[in-house]
Amino acid sequence: LADATQAYAAQSAREAQLEALGDWRLRGRIAFAGARDGATVQIDWTQQGEAFVIRLTAPITGRQWQLRGQPGEAELVGLDGGPRRADDAERLLLEATGWRLPVTQFPHWVRGARGPGSAEALAVDAEARPVGWSQAGWHLHFRDWWPGDPPLPRRVFAEREGASVRLVVATWSAPDASGAADMAGEGAP
Repeated sequence: LADATQAYAAQSAREAQLEALGDWRLRGRIAFAGARDGATVQIDWTQQGEAFVIRLTAPITGRQWQLRGQPGEAELVGLDGGPRRADDAERLLLEATGWRLPVTQFPHWVRGARGPGSAEALAVDAEARPVGWSQAGWHLHFRDWWPGDPPLPRRVFAEREGASVRLVVATWSAPDASGAADMAGEGAP
């Protein structure tokens, strides 16, 4: 879709469809890189409304962290010295681990939707899936998609001021009346 108006219309239609997903869960791996260091960990993110639980596991050591919260409150468990609490989940994770994760925006972005606030430079592909945009100081790129209706991102890359987050989703699921139904199957990401 070459026209910006068409791109924004296609994305708005996609986001309306994504609203029906409601609660969801993804599993995969996430790589954090900053000016000084980086890390790659397994991620298991469960989103229920505005509440979230993000489990991060180091693949070699098995060390685990759990960030849980909702707007205005967060707790990080798994740290030396015991749990820490704060009103800003992103800042809490950054201060405790050095990993920058845009916790407020990411629940939208990982589904290929724009988060709160304005987004700029939206581009979509021929199938009306987003290629990327800029929002909240981050530049997003969607590199691969799980098939489905709507298709969900398999690879999401975000960059901001020397920091980057690279997410590869191995599985998507959404609760239904019987528990959890796969939205995108297992696969080598």
